[in-house]
Amino acid sequence: MKAKRTFKDSLFRHIFNDKQRLASLYAALTGRHITPKEITITTLRGVFFNDIKNDISFRIGGRDIILMEHQSSWNPNMPLRMLWYIAKLYNRQIDSQEVIYRSRIIKIPAPEFYVFYNGAQEEPEHQKLHLQDAFSHPADTLDLVVDCYNINYSPDSKLLASCYELRCYSIFVQKVRDGVREGLELKTAIRQAITYCKTHDIMTDYFQKNESEVFDMVNFKWDQKRALEVAKEDGKYNAMKEVTLKLLKRGIPLGIITDSTQLSPEEVRQIAKDNGLAF
Repeated sequence: MKAKRTFKDSLFRHIFNDKQRLASLYAALTGRHITPKEITITTLRGVFFNDIKNDISFRIGGRDIILMEHQSSWNPNMPLRMLWYIAKLYNRQIDSQEVIYRSRIIKIPAPEFYVFYNGAQEEPEHQKLHLQDAFSHPADTLDLVVDCYNINYSPDSKLLASCYELRCYSIFVQKVRDGVREGLELKTAIRQAITYCKTHDIMTDYFQKNESEVFDMVNFKWDQKRALEVAKEDGKYNAMKEVTLKLLKRGIPLGIITDSTQLSPEEVRQIAKDNGLAF
């Protein structure tokens, strides 16, 4: 069961599902230094493939709730997705009956939203996305602001220079990409990148302890991405259906499938139904 579970984790989530590393990353982002004891991890973990599931969320005491997402493809709809996540987190923490009937204001943790992007599309080192930009007409009734950071490796990146663990992650991904571009098979490129990290003080302990899991996660993620790229190039709906079916069988959440394949939730559910898969 352990091997199957790793397929459902991204390497970014696996690395930063750790209070010490979260404290380091948060300090690099904000300049605020917190201790691991102040952190309570609140990441949404779906039981079924269509449940809401995010990458990383955590509370700092009772004051703040931090949501972090990793994206290998640029997604301008992250403010809307973050709105779903924060609503789910608040709903999980607060009794709905208390909200309806309490006569005094209910204090809630203040949210912060971060996206870490390392795809091929050119994006600035830092930018802000606003929920208001998605409105069909100008309105100031609601906004949600997401800080987006391009974490593709660059020696000039201020954020990477400030966070050792994030810099190590970025270097590892870059090494895998370099190997693939040089003509190595994906599996060879991953193992070569792991070896590089273990011998160059790049989270050496982590890669030594988790080598098998890292290999499985990255190999699955890249194979999935390649299959989707082929399907998009062919432009065939049947190819997308085949990819969707594979993801369904692996237990991938509905939201991730629709984002990856561009199929609608209804189409994904129909594919599951046609193949006798419960959801």
